[in-house]
Amino acid sequence: MMARLLLYSCFFVFVLLQINCAKEYSFEGGGRPVVRDTIPVPVVINEFPICPECVTNTGTAISEWSFKSGNSVLCGTADTAIALGNRTAFTYFGPSSCSADTGIVMTIYLEGDTLNRDRMNLPAKGAFYYYDRITPSYIFISQSNNFISVTINRYIHQTRIAECSFQGAVLRTNGASASITSGKFTVKLL
Repeated sequence: MMARLLLYSCFFVFVLLQINCAKEYSFEGGGRPVVRDTIPVPVVINEFPICPECVTNTGTAISEWSFKSGNSVLCGTADTAIALGNRTAFTYFGPSSCSADTGIVMTIYLEGDTLNRDRMNLPAKGAFYYYDRITPSYIFISQSNNFISVTINRYIHQTRIAECSFQGAVLRTNGASASITSGKFTVKLL
């Protein structure tokens, strides 16, 4: 009995030693100051998956569009571009290159001018809508009191081809703001 009690006592002491010998986290290396960078390094995050087609799509070929938001580049083709009314506005729309479930719709409003002759560097404003068919919702949308800035870089009336650039502030689905930059599209108006 005494031998058994001694054996159990030794086992108990062994277990306690194992528990107490476990490495604890502690401050080591004292005396060496930790150097911290005072300038935060920006982390590059693509909000959207990288689309190989958007690397080559510049938005300058007929029926192409592209734009950036943050570090992401989005692009696609314009299915249709229609001049509205007395040619003081036009709308174009089409799917994204790498996701048929997303796409763009833009209506461009000329400010006191018409597309009835060749034009260059014509300022305009645009209603911007980048949609998602799955949810169904929008990914980005401009507000009626804050249109996208559009420049009709060149419009050739004989061919009805408009080359444009755009940029501006938009809202996300959750109400947060986002910036659209480096936007380009080239469309043939019907």
